[in-house]
Amino acid sequence: MDGIEPVLYPLLRRDLVAQGPRYVVQIGDKIIDYNEEFRLFLSTRNPNPFLPPDAASIVTEVNFTTTRSGLRGQLLALTIQHEKPDLEEQKTKLLQQEEDKKIQLAKLEESLLETLATSQGNILENKDLIESLNQTKASSALIQESLKESYRLQISLDQERDAYLPLAESASKMYFLISDLSKINNMYRFSLAAFLRLFQRALENKQDSENTEQRIQSLISSLKHMVYEYICRCLFKADQLMFALHFVRGMHPELFQENEWDTFTGVVVGDMLRKADSQQRIREQLPSWIDQERSWAVATLKIALPSLYQTLCFDDGALWRTYYHTSMCEQEFPSIIAKKVSLFQQVLVVQALRPDRLQSAMAQFACRALGLQFMKSFRVGSSRASCVEDSQQQLGGLWQIPYL
Repeated sequence: MDGIEPVLYPLLRRDLVAQGPRYVVQIGDKIIDYNEEFRLFLSTRNPNPFLPPDAASIVTEVNFTTTRSGLRGQLLALTIQHEKPDLEEQKTKLLQQEEDKKIQLAKLEESLLETLATSQGNILENKDLIESLNQTKASSALIQESLKESYRLQISLDQERDAYLPLAESASKMYFLISDLSKINNMYRFSLAAFLRLFQRALENKQDSENTEQRIQSLISSLKHMVYEYICRCLFKADQLMFALHFVRGMHPELFQENEWDTFTGVVVGDMLRKADSQQRIREQLPSWIDQERSWAVATLKIALPSLYQTLCFDDGALWRTYYHTSMCEQEFPSIIAKKVSLFQQVLVVQALRPDRLQSAMAQFACRALGLQFMKSFRVGSSRASCVEDSQQQLGGLWQIPYL
């Protein structure tokens, strides 16, 4: 439901009427018996429901939406419980002791106020009162000192816990990446419980590590591979390539420079080429070895990523003609240029010059970025061009809003 019907207001306000030994409430035109143990729970799919002031004052709103920070804290607690259970026990005991001392301090203050309120005569001549005040002051000082020590220990424990924060942060990022797949197909919905089972399985993976940092990196790598393989088994083959690129984009944003992703998905093409010159003039500005049908794609690359275009040195026809006519060009990128460009920039070059090899280039890029040895074929019974176009459109839709 998206709101609270006015007919429910008497029930929510508990406008009860006593009729002998029982209570009744009026709902609409009917008078209904009321049970003291009755509870009403209303749920909605809207993450930000609007409640008018009169309704907000009579209901309790509980938001069960999974947030990045909340999930990170939950995953961090699971990690600490598995990796360092003693640390989590110390943290729990420390918090309990801290709360107990705060309660003692509050009771001392209450006792002090009560003693002052009930005292009679001159306070300075009341020896029992002065002695009680001194004892309260000494006890309060000890508790304050204990609280300070507790805070220092808590900071030390938090520093040890935060060593595992990168793992929790990466895992939280993975969950929200796979949650985005529901935008592509409503069948692609993965529960948090299933993801937590994968996380627990990754924690149980025992690998020899010299220190905590290596252990964390090993866990992140193991979890990343487990999540990728698990999700790929649940996707249609047509969407597996899309997910691979989406997963790389979310987990390794450092592999993509400004405007590169938008150029790849075609987001920036329209605005830039509308302001560009005519196709004939663009063709005259490109090297002669580039075919007419690829001139528009190369011009797009030149306009969107001028620094990359300059680095590629397309004017060197002897260097690029061999690459252009190679059957598996994505695996034979010119070594001189490969040292100057990133892996994804090589994919952009294949997209501009040899779109027939783009699917293989995308798969090769995803394998290298995720540390996989190979990927299975992504689609059976359809052309590569169709698969690549579908993947690019889906990726553009997933990343129209910047991922936070």
